[in-house]
Amino acid sequence: GVLEFDLLVIDEASQVRPVEAFGAVMRSRQSVVVGDNRQLPPTSFFDRMSGSDDEEPEDDDETTSAADVESILDLCVARNFPQRMLQWHYRSRHHSLIAVSNREFYQDRLFVIPSAERDGGTRGLQFRHITNGVFDRGKSRTNRQEAKAVAAAMIEHARCTPRLTLGVGTFSVAQRDAILDELELLRRDHPETEDFFSVTATEPWFVKNLENVQGDERDVILISIGYGKTEDGYLAMNFGPLNRDGGERRLNVLITRARQRCEIFSNITAEDIDL
Repeated sequence: GVLEFDLLVIDEASQVRPVEAFGAVMRSRQSVVVGDNRQLPPTSFFDRMSGSDDEEPEDDDETTSAADVESILDLCVARNFPQRMLQWHYRSRHHSLIAVSNREFYQDRLFVIPSAERDGGTRGLQFRHITNGVFDRGKSRTNRQEAKAVAAAMIEHARCTPRLTLGVGTFSVAQRDAILDELELLRRDHPETEDFFSVTATEPWFVKNLENVQGDERDVILISIGYGKTEDGYLAMNFGPLNRDGGERRLNVLITRARQRCEIFSNITAEDIDL
């Protein structure tokens, strides 16, 4: 009764647990919950420490308990709050950047403005096949040649198109660290790029794994798959977090971060995947 708001807006609501939202909800006359249940749920990092696996779950078919849902967004949907879908897709300035997500996750319900540029332009989705890439499975769990290619592309970006913002997404923490290591080596050889990498900007460059990239967007996004064939040509159908429950949501977040161009680095192609 001490603090009260006319309107509460919860953004990125798919990552906000109900228990974290209730304090603000109880102090507000009206709430607007904004989020996408096709993107990442709240992190489960602390569940192992704070979880109560030994407690018996309650049998209650009548109502949906806050403990039964991942996020405040899921709880609002379960309680039949009025819903509206934001259908105009504003981020992607080339239709290829959102085409997969629109088809696979949103049933082609997004309104996407086609770009005048076709294949071969400076915008859109591009693929870089790293033919000499090797995934060090069971050891460092990195793809060193792929990391070098991504770091070189970052240097090239800083030299040629520094006016465009840049982000890098990886499938694993190990590959993220490998790219940062390779980038550090190249920056020593290219001091002319330090303005791009050092100056504080509104949207600074980043290298993040797919668990931490939600909410970010940049003009150019480079994606390093990392996983792939080993030195003897073996390909395990294991792609880290993507193989876990909700892996498709992680993928949806990762592939929709770019405004103008998204480049995929991989030592495998679609034909290598055993469905």
